[in-house]
Amino acid sequence: MKLGSRKMVQVMVAFLLLVAGMIPYAAPAAAATVTISQAGSIVTATNGNLTITYDLADGKGDFQAGSTVIMSDFYSDYGIVGSGARISSFDAGTRTASWTSIGTDNYGINGKQLTITNTLSAGSTIILRIAMYENRPYILADMTVTNGTSKSIDFMEPIAAGNLDIGTGSDKRIYTTPYTNNYDFGVAPVNDFGNSQNGYDRPYGTSESWAPFNGTSYWVAAMFDNTNKKGFVAGAATTFKWKSMQYLRQAATANGPLTAFSVYNAGGQQSGTSVSSDKFFLGYFDDYQKGLETFGSTYAVAEPKLEWNDDVPIGFNTWYAYYAYPTADAMFPMTDYFEKHLKPLGYNYMNLDCCYQGADGKTDLENLDDFVDYVHAKGMKAGTYSAPFAIFDDLADTVPGTSYTFGNIALKDASGNPIKSYINTYIVDATHPGGQAYIEWVMDTYHVAPGFDYVKLDFIDLGMYDGKFYDTTKNGMQAYRMGMEIMRDTLLAAPQDIYINESIAPLLPSGYAHGRRTGVDTTIGLESYPGIERQALNTAASWWTNDTLYAYNDPDMIFPESVIDGFGKVTLNEASLLATAIIMGGGHWLIGDNVPFISEDRMAILQNEGLLDLVKKGKAAKPVKMSNFYHKLEHSPIALYLTDTNGDRVVGLSNWDMNNPASVSLSFSDLGLSATTNYTLTEIYSKTKIGQFTGSYSRTLKPGESIIVRVSPQPSSLPLAPVNLALGKSATASSTWSGSTGYEASKVTDGNLATRWSAAGGTANNQWIEVDLGANTNVNRVVLSEYGSGSQSYQIDTYALQYWNGTSYVDLTKGFTIGDRRIYNFPTVSTTKIRLYVKTARFIPSIQDIEIYHVPGNTGYIIDQDNSNGAYSTYSDIRATIQRMQTFTLTQSSLPKMDVYLYESYVNKVPEDNLYLDIVQLDASNNPVSTLFSAALQPNNVPGAATPYSIYPRLSGLDTSKKYGLILRSPESLDDASTSNKYGFAYSDSNPYAGGFERLSTNGGISWTTESSGNRDLIFTIYK
Repeated sequence: MKLGSRKMVQVMVAFLLLVAGMIPYAAPAAAATVTISQAGSIVTATNGNLTITYDLADGKGDFQAGSTVIMSDFYSDYGIVGSGARISSFDAGTRTASWTSIGTDNYGINGKQLTITNTLSAGSTIILRIAMYENRPYILADMTVTNGTSKSIDFMEPIAAGNLDIGTGSDKRIYTTPYTNNYDFGVAPVNDFGNSQNGYDRPYGTSESWAPFNGTSYWVAAMFDNTNKKGFVAGAATTFKWKSMQYLRQAATANGPLTAFSVYNAGGQQSGTSVSSDKFFLGYFDDYQKGLETFGSTYAVAEPKLEWNDDVPIGFNTWYAYYAYPTADAMFPMTDYFEKHLKPLGYNYMNLDCCYQGADGKTDLENLDDFVDYVHAKGMKAGTYSAPFAIFDDLADTVPGTSYTFGNIALKDASGNPIKSYINTYIVDATHPGGQAYIEWVMDTYHVAPGFDYVKLDFIDLGMYDGKFYDTTKNGMQAYRMGMEIMRDTLLAAPQDIYINESIAPLLPSGYAHGRRTGVDTTIGLESYPGIERQALNTAASWWTNDTLYAYNDPDMIFPESVIDGFGKVTLNEASLLATAIIMGGGHWLIGDNVPFISEDRMAILQNEGLLDLVKKGKAAKPVKMSNFYHKLEHSPIALYLTDTNGDRVVGLSNWDMNNPASVSLSFSDLGLSATTNYTLTEIYSKTKIGQFTGSYSRTLKPGESIIVRVSPQPSSLPLAPVNLALGKSATASSTWSGSTGYEASKVTDGNLATRWSAAGGTANNQWIEVDLGANTNVNRVVLSEYGSGSQSYQIDTYALQYWNGTSYVDLTKGFTIGDRRIYNFPTVSTTKIRLYVKTARFIPSIQDIEIYHVPGNTGYIIDQDNSNGAYSTYSDIRATIQRMQTFTLTQSSLPKMDVYLYESYVNKVPEDNLYLDIVQLDASNNPVSTLFSAALQPNNVPGAATPYSIYPRLSGLDTSKKYGLILRSPESLDDASTSNKYGFAYSDSNPYAGGFERLSTNGGISWTTESSGNRDLIFTIYK
């Protein structure tokens, strides 16, 4: 039969179904019983919604949903190793069709399988199988190739066509998934795919390039319309034998059909007289988002997700806080800190990442045992890390517990040479018995035996590299599965429950871990994307994997300040953008920041019980609309939403443009809510009520603003947002700052700007700006916003926030960096004026907003003792056995916060150890008798000039009749008789603090002496 005849049959089938009322116009109908029939050479299979017609005369078929032709003239083909040619179902030969009943299985009910056997004249046979179910908007397809003699096959493509369409649509786009989370999910217009890194197995020494997208999506892809939401989703239904891909070729015109689409297996090879593909999922949906969720659930039929019946992992991870410096001296006190201040909120995990440095004189395993025991003694859980497919040992070394060397178990290329990966390590061949023994040894020795409760498996994409395996019958996917099965089963067999989390990993297979990272490390940007936004777009795009492929998604760690980055640390807006992405991401909430140094306004995010309540539910939010992110470099989706357990909608709204405002309008019907119900909207970060709305809610987000809104039919007792007392008030700036242009005092329509102030023509240091409230006013909150975009563009370095007491200005707080937004809460003061005094600035700073509030019940910290207003000198000698201590007394029983003036005398390298800051209680002779608090500051990016670094001991119940001390130490930093590359401090020999003095220890804190007759003091500020 000619092609035209098959088209006629296709049209007649659609017409008859329409007449029967089974397919309403422009919308798929409710599915009917699966029927398969043959008329001449045309075989037709339909469930009343989906229809497959296949022409046995030419080996091609059509696939349609209702009246929408999705693919026409699809075919099957395969490739032989060493040959660029494809052997196809439409090659010369004969074809037969048969079908059988599947019945009801986990894929659907009343299913039937159509089998097309293409017996080709060239000698091979291509067998295509298509399964269809009642009430399922998808088919499952796979293929087998048989030959009279064994053949090596490296490419199998069950369904391929020169077209793909989804019917009518005004905003058609593609959705693609990356090979591993080293790369990115993407969305692009169908006729303009844009660029990508096109990532795959990457050998050592090769660079990643941003180049035109080659159309290869891994694991799953979609074509959808962003307006009516109809879409086609296709991907791997199983991955037992091969890597799974989809090929897309862009449309010739906007909203036109793709000019090619296929689903295929590749990666390595398989040999034999009979070689089969994996199964593929192909479906058409009224809502493509439901289609992706259905795909995830369908994949989990053959490979169920690894269930986790305990809580969402909430706690700490060392990486972004310490990188290569997570010492026992840092982690034990951090555990104490979490136990006291964060465990009551649900923070329960203390996780080591790379590079843990235990106590001297102990083996690695002894140190791991000690750490786990310490964490468990606090009633918390301990986590650890490994990269089990990477070989860090010399290839001549013996694999523990075996007679093999690491050279024996290394994956080889075709010439027998070990393959190096992109992280400059060799790769474990998991088909080798020594490789298998090594993987099991790593799991047992470093994870199970010490008693860890959480394991992060990193760089496991290395296990998927293809090469010449020890077992030559295996390819990269099969080897990967062998290795991952050993890891999973060994960890699951442990006496303790272990949460398994994959970091750099493929999306599929998914049955080996409870969680998987949605994107690459959050600190790694791409093109115009900063790392935070890159993480956000990948998290938004992979909402559907949460609770389908994995128990929980892992959107990487939250670092609300990134203390480790010094002046370039994360701003409050950036912290909120990241927090929203992670909270709405559906899983982990691990703090990757140096918590005892995190400022109050960032700590408020970590302690917000409304936010933590969302985290603990482990639900992932999906985009209201998809932007063209990654491929086309548009911003991450602005609005994400999820349905809470009580039916409320929770919406994350984020403006990723750090320079311009963004308007957003939410239609409640887009959230699955009634268009006529009156809903109460509250904002979770600020714990305030927005108001009541019907039908929709519109808002203009400030540059970089992120909020989370709860939409509920229930009323709320939360207060409305407080009134900005600075609006309309006059402002004055120092003349040297304002220069020839003066300052601008104004109020604007968004109700937030009080003053815009810059140093045009003036100097940068020792400048100020004040807001005159006109009368005595109760104030307990000030919000400052510096003008700029991105951490490096803000200019204010050190400053003091002050209030007028009637005769002089009094410091409320001092600090280091402001950024796009800083919130200062303090006990209520009555004042007529608020002033920002800038002591030092990097260049010419400016203030965008000063907001002043009185919030009922609000409190915070205020300066109690301060010796930093006078002149001081600096010196750097904190290293090895040399320690410094400042003694002090307290005026009240708590010590919530302390500023310490420290720096690093960097010349050509950072110190060899963290800077440790201890708060100790002293005896009558001013010698330490007990340590009350300890924190460790990582050496990178500590300022080069004495700077007020805030620490937050949050100590309470102290005895004001006792004496206390602050100790600065760095025991592993080199003692080379030089002050270069050491930690330093600010001090004065003019006795600026009457309540104590500085002391020196030259033997590691064993004994102490008082210097300069007791007149020397370190420079510090104590808060109450």
